[in-house]
Amino acid sequence: MCLECGSRVALDYRRPPSWRVPVAILTAVILLTVAGAAIAIKKIGDDAEREVDRTPVRSGNQGGPAGAQGKEASTKPTAEKKPAEEKPATRKETPPAPAPASGTELVKQGDLYRWPPELKAFTVVLLSGEDRASAENFARSASKGRPAKIGVIRADDFKSLPKGFFVVFAGQYEERATADRAADRLGKRFSGSFPQLVER
Repeated sequence: MCLECGSRVALDYRRPPSWRVPVAILTAVILLTVAGAAIAIKKIGDDAEREVDRTPVRSGNQGGPAGAQGKEASTKPTAEKKPAEEKPATRKETPPAPAPASGTELVKQGDLYRWPPELKAFTVVLLSGEDRASAENFARSASKGRPAKIGVIRADDFKSLPKGFFVVFAGQYEERATADRAADRLGKRFSGSFPQLVER
């Protein structure tokens, strides 16, 4: 109403809406949502239980022979392994060195050494002469105070020696290198000494 003239100025006046209606609607929506969620959860649980009920239960014996063997293996006590018996270690004895065969070693004959016909080895030639007597005298003189086995051989009896000489030899060696070292050592006293293969 106008305070001056007294006429109505707000014919379309309406009362403000109440807050109770929106709250009631929101509450109803929440309740429906919770109820739907509960129903969905229950249905999922029921489906899971039905799936479990349809699944057959397999026992350990249904695995066939392998399952039976596995069961027997699990129930059978394991046998204790006995430690392997240690065999006493056999002692290897070194066999004695074989004795040299006949004819493979120089043979002492008087003051000098003789070269067997079957022997093939290296030696050191100290002197070559045309006279046996002079060769033997030289050999006896050379053997005094010398550890080497010194002797005289006739070169005509061996194919590896030049013919027509009597050779004064010193020692017997299986390898050429050993004979070379011996020749170097003896050459300090007997000039012209050299290694030589003696073979019949």
